[in-house]
Amino acid sequence: MSRRHAPFCDLLRDRRGHGPLCVSRPIARQLTVASESGLNLDLTVDLAARWGDLTGPRLVRAILEPPQVDERLVALLSSGSARQFAAALVTAAGQAEELDANVSGPRLVY
Repeated sequence: MSRRHAPFCDLLRDRRGHGPLCVSRPIARQLTVASESGLNLDLTVDLAARWGDLTGPRLVRAILEPPQVDERLVALLSSGSARQFAAALVTAAGQAEELDANVSGPRLVY
């Protein structure tokens, strides 16, 4: 008898070495970002559920991995943490665009 999977699980049901998480297909198109050292990294975001707790809260999984290296960094976030992180990214992106457009200059103090 095979183990139950999360309804969104995109992994092969009978594959050995499935791992401790059921994961979805990527939520958005994979991004290529640069590290501080200039190394390209692939960034993928998907949904995950722990096999031992399929009825528990769903997780957001962010994966950073260099294309030519087998190691990767995987972060599991609760939905609240993912929203907080997304809000910080949107805010920082807005500030970066503002600075690039030279909209925000020195503020006058009276």
